[in-house]
Amino acid sequence: MSNTLTLDPNLRSQTHNGGDAAARSPALEAFKALAAGYTLDSIRQQVAAGRQAVWTAVAWESPLILACDVIPISYGELWSEESKRTEALAESRFQMPVEFCSMVKCILGRLHLDRASELRRLLYYGGSCEPVSVVFEMAKKEGYDVHCIDSVTAYKDEDISPATISFLVEELRKVAVWLTGKPVDEDRLAAEIRFKNAVSRKIATILDLRLRAPFYLASVPTVQIVMGATHFFGQPEKYTRILDQLIDELKVAAKVPTNRSFIPLVLNGMGSPQLCKAIEEANGVILGWGFVDAVDYSEDIPPLESLALSLLKTQLQGGMGDVAGSPYALRRIGIEEKVRETNAKGIISTAITGCPYGSIVQQSERVHFKKRGIPVMTLEHTVHDEPLTEEQVMKVQTFVEMLS
Repeated sequence: MSNTLTLDPNLRSQTHNGGDAAARSPALEAFKALAAGYTLDSIRQQVAAGRQAVWTAVAWESPLILACDVIPISYGELWSEESKRTEALAESRFQMPVEFCSMVKCILGRLHLDRASELRRLLYYGGSCEPVSVVFEMAKKEGYDVHCIDSVTAYKDEDISPATISFLVEELRKVAVWLTGKPVDEDRLAAEIRFKNAVSRKIATILDLRLRAPFYLASVPTVQIVMGATHFFGQPEKYTRILDQLIDELKVAAKVPTNRSFIPLVLNGMGSPQLCKAIEEANGVILGWGFVDAVDYSEDIPPLESLALSLLKTQLQGGMGDVAGSPYALRRIGIEEKVRETNAKGIISTAITGCPYGSIVQQSERVHFKKRGIPVMTLEHTVHDEPLTEEQVMKVQTFVEMLS
């Protein structure tokens, strides 16, 4: 099985479900080749040759990691292989309840199995999911080198202050020293920020063009392309050339009228290839994505301040935190905006079965969006790469048919 790195490792088993577009898209063929060459094995080889790598969320902090010449590896890879085995290990050795979040259990089991691996550094943000944070702290006993970025919260505009920015800047300085033993090259960091902004603009263009050519680029490669904006599959220049090529193709495709009818949808949460396929086979098309909330980095202030400010702005969008409470209340505003922007007829909300926050959030979503007159369907799943159940497929089909 390929272990192409993405924020959602389930995408590694992607198939193109958008008609014959993949067969006539040189950009997508080039992208598939690029993604296939970016694997855990290739990173291990680079580490053996002297490069450094770190497990991380691969999100807002990625420019800093790249500026330190360190390879970022997504946490998602921790449940990408042998997930049933690692989950069972967490249940038997660490007595984690069977009913608990499969993601957390797989991470704990994998870290235990790989405790002799050369990939032994973990970076995490203190304001993220609390159970995962506890597991990362437990990893210290397994010999992992773990660093936590101490958190601050900004859930109101007035929470963004010089004091909070200064605090985060100091935390980011500590990250660079932990990674490399020296301060970050701020000129290199500024260049990484400019590059990331340019990539974000290309991604935004692709998503906008896809609204007018919804069948040219299917859901799974769309997600994979977006997720690649944090690590560029190890080849940033080649990745951006492929984005430019895809933009050119989509501009042509967008001029051709779409004669096929479909139900436009917004997906709030991550979707496996199996879910994306079920949606498309039911005549739905995901045009809005709850995880795409890119915040441009400011280029007219010192780069560490720019990173700190981007984190605080992301919090104001509900993109950070424990995913319940204030973060959710803020995030659902963005989901409603995506519904308007895409003229979506409904929302599909996904959460991991057993997540201590997911059930609370999904119940709140059902109440909130019902009041707004927006149909919403909730679906739970595990992190295992396995087919949807017949019940889940039927639920998707019934929801899309109801919106027809």
